[in-house]
Amino acid sequence: MGSSKKINRSSSQVGKPVVRLDGYAKVTGGTRYTSDLTLPGMIWGKCLRSPFPHARIVGIHTAEARKLKGVVAVITASDMPQRLVGRRLKDMPVLAQGVARFLGERVAAVGAETAEVAEEALSRIRVDYEELKAVYDPLEAMSEGSPILHENLRSYENLRLPLPNIPNVHSHARWLFGNPDKAFDESDFVFEQTFTTPRVHHGYLEPHAVTVAIDSSGKILVWCPAKGPYATRQQLASG
Repeated sequence: MGSSKKINRSSSQVGKPVVRLDGYAKVTGGTRYTSDLTLPGMIWGKCLRSPFPHARIVGIHTAEARKLKGVVAVITASDMPQRLVGRRLKDMPVLAQGVARFLGERVAAVGAETAEVAEEALSRIRVDYEELKAVYDPLEAMSEGSPILHENLRSYENLRLPLPNIPNVHSHARWLFGNPDKAFDESDFVFEQTFTTPRVHHGYLEPHAVTVAIDSSGKILVWCPAKGPYATRQQLASG
């Protein structure tokens, strides 16, 4: 027979509040995030973003930004390889290539000796846009005649094939189990309704930031916010 053992209830956590191990440091400002990291000789980078959800980029004028003292570099899509990136489907340029496809898409980037100079440089970049029709509803986006956001979709890497013949849709999966028609026929009541919810996004404790350093051996060191560090490493390696 197994021996019984008494439980010391005074040491049990049942019914007691559990304190987060990192809670005190976060609420007191002791936690160091990526944006708190400063390296010797670090260059600050910031991005200029599109004010339109859909617009053709007619021209980007960077001369005034380049003249600013402390500016190290100003780059646009013309300075970068014409390649696309993405976690799975590679459908997004690092900087918008000819067309901005969503509000806030990166259009240009600057590198400067201080964050303040980088911000000032962004304000000196002038972009000529030709605003295009935008679609805000997914059902409207899938209807005939809607603006096509990705004209070269079929050439994208990691695209799931066969591609459905539906505007602005890059994959279509259909799952069927049992006999739904029979189930509906045998039901006493059938309720049908369409539900919509507002878009939500995580409320991060830290801003979007990344710090990169290259040591003397050529090894790249990256500090960045990430809930999946191994997935982030894999994406950086494949990029």
